[in-house]
Amino acid sequence: MATRTAAAAQTAIQPKALRVGLVAVTSTFTVGAGLSLSAGDVIQMVKVPAGATVVALSVGSNYSGDAAFTVGDGLVDNRYITLRSASVAMVPVYINAVRAPYTYSTDDTIDVDISLVSISTIGGSFFMTAIFSMDTGGL
Repeated sequence: MATRTAAAAQTAIQPKALRVGLVAVTSTFTVGAGLSLSAGDVIQMVKVPAGATVVALSVGSNYSGDAAFTVGDGLVDNRYITLRSASVAMVPVYINAVRAPYTYSTDDTIDVDISLVSISTIGGSFFMTAIFSMDTGGL
């Protein structure tokens, strides 16, 4: 079990935009040579700042093995997408979902939580685009 972090969710990265209105962040995490997924792995895909409300989320995968995953955050691992699967026999999977807008009170990340992997040596990628709103913070 490991936590992996995509480029858009690294500690020093913040989405480049005014902190008012809508912000879109796109991220890709590639499972490549020397890196395999295991059940229990967490891929931190997109960093979300305190005060953000996620209004749209799109997740895709062309992972070449068989894997089951959920999409959530540090508090609720399936806040956005309940159990889905990616398979070597499937075309890329794209899922759009936001059950109910959720506003973050602290900085967090939107994560892909791997719950099952039957072939851990094959590669592929996970893709995510999150759109969140930022209010004026009382301005």
